[in-house]
Amino acid sequence: MTKIAILDDNEVILNEVEDLTKKYMETASYSFQIKAYTKSLALISSIIDGDRFDIYVLDVDMPGSNGMDVAEVIRKVQPLAIIIFLTSYLEYATKGYTVKALRYILKNRMAEDLPEALETALTSLAKADKLCLLVSHYSNVTRVPYNDIIYVRKSYRSLQIVTTEQGSLSDNRGIKELFESINDPRFVFTDRSCFINLDFARAIDGNWMVMKNRERLPISRPMMPKVKEAIMRLWGGK
Repeated sequence: MTKIAILDDNEVILNEVEDLTKKYMETASYSFQIKAYTKSLALISSIIDGDRFDIYVLDVDMPGSNGMDVAEVIRKVQPLAIIIFLTSYLEYATKGYTVKALRYILKNRMAEDLPEALETALTSLAKADKLCLLVSHYSNVTRVPYNDIIYVRKSYRSLQIVTTEQGSLSDNRGIKELFESINDPRFVFTDRSCFINLDFARAIDGNWMVMKNRERLPISRPMMPKVKEAIMRLWGGK
């Protein structure tokens, strides 16, 4: 399911954007969920509380905190989320590069330009899925690029996924299931409850793997040969 957040302080425009989005998604036969906001701080609070969306359609021209402020918050936790800006003035367009916005759409051209932007957004998400882990915890789903995963460790009843860009995330799957879904030679188990991304491995110190973030993760005796074999393979050994 594609989750979409829409932000605009003008309820007339908000309703128009929501109607255009629903029409496109239904015509294209996509499963989707839309949540509308009239206040930027409400959307920011929602993101801080853990809500995640695949596509954000944000009004730039708002008093106080605007769509650009929301986009900066989004980029801290969702590097791959799609951001589409709505504006009455293209003078803001150059600022969009700082938050990697997909499109700037003039409000007087929404009917013409929003469907194309959504089509491009959905295509981008489909491509990103092939290189990302979809992390699910309760009702939230977050895309995490493989390159950002430092390690995954079993923690109580869930998994702890430690990343470079999105902090620590939780996932409800079993650790073997998650490992198999990644299916990438850079990842290797160090013990039964933890596997690491060797791109972030620094050195083996006795029975410990020293990571680039200075964490030390235990390597069990049965796993040590496989860890060393994976390191030699990826780091140029024979």
